[in-house]
Amino acid sequence: MSGLVIVIFVFVFVLLALAAVTFSSVMSSLNRKEKFEARISVATNDTAKQLVVQDENITLAKTVSRTEIVKAQAAGIIGVDLQQADAYPIKWWLVPPISLFLAFLVTELAILSLGFATFFMLVGLPAAWFVITKLIFIWFNNKRNAKLLAQFPDALGTIVRCVRVGIPMGEALRTVSRDSPEPTKAEFIILADKVAIGIPIDVALRDLSVRIKLTEYQFFATAITLQLRSGGAITQTLETLAEVIRKRVGLKARGLALTSEARTSALILAVLPFLTGGALFFMNRSYIELLFFTPSGHACLGGALLLMGIGMGTIQFMINNVLK
Repeated sequence: MSGLVIVIFVFVFVLLALAAVTFSSVMSSLNRKEKFEARISVATNDTAKQLVVQDENITLAKTVSRTEIVKAQAAGIIGVDLQQADAYPIKWWLVPPISLFLAFLVTELAILSLGFATFFMLVGLPAAWFVITKLIFIWFNNKRNAKLLAQFPDALGTIVRCVRVGIPMGEALRTVSRDSPEPTKAEFIILADKVAIGIPIDVALRDLSVRIKLTEYQFFATAITLQLRSGGAITQTLETLAEVIRKRVGLKARGLALTSEARTSALILAVLPFLTGGALFFMNRSYIELLFFTPSGHACLGGALLLMGIGMGTIQFMINNVLK
């Protein structure tokens, strides 16, 4: 009963947090609307005082408020990249409730197999919630970055061909934004739009490299910036970078091919218990029902599922390390 009360408390806490975020967003939009209406009324008032134009320093440097810095740091704790949040398969704020449900299942399996309900509810549930949430966001980021890396050599090749025939760099970036698939297309659309409204290419490329956080994009931004400041043949540099990236992508594909046997074995080991359990359910139902209707069966079932999940995670971790 105490475990159920704790779970209800955690669920209510999450709902209250989501309600607070929603209320804050609504209040911010209302404040912006009120300020906008106040500016409109002042601008349309005939008795309004004449505006005094003052000199001010105009800079292209990106200014970030302290609130945005704190928000980004808080989101980074659970793995959320707010600059790429719009590109996630689902809304980022839906992930914590989903991960809470998965953490609850993992905690229940641990309780069934090991006991210690109070300990797992107080310590295990929050820890599992944090780890699962962070892993989901890391998976989102890695999947998108892998696509960006695989598509980047073709984008560089397009830029090289455009520059060689005399097309300016800004128009070359626009060509990449039109011809490339997603997600490269979306990133280069943002880059080309910034250049089109007058932002220097080096500043726009710096923002691109900060947003994507890939070493190859940082090399690209550095090469273009150095070429704009000191001159030189940029085509050879970009061709060399594209060739290096193609070799890295090919090496990763070779690694996937070499680890295919291990990944297939892991998949078979994961599916086999369920196939065997289904066969036993139809062949000898009274024998398999002991796992579902007795306390010792619950312990065995929970322990088996927990150990299988740990084993699958270990295999995937080892494969990822090899591919890196």
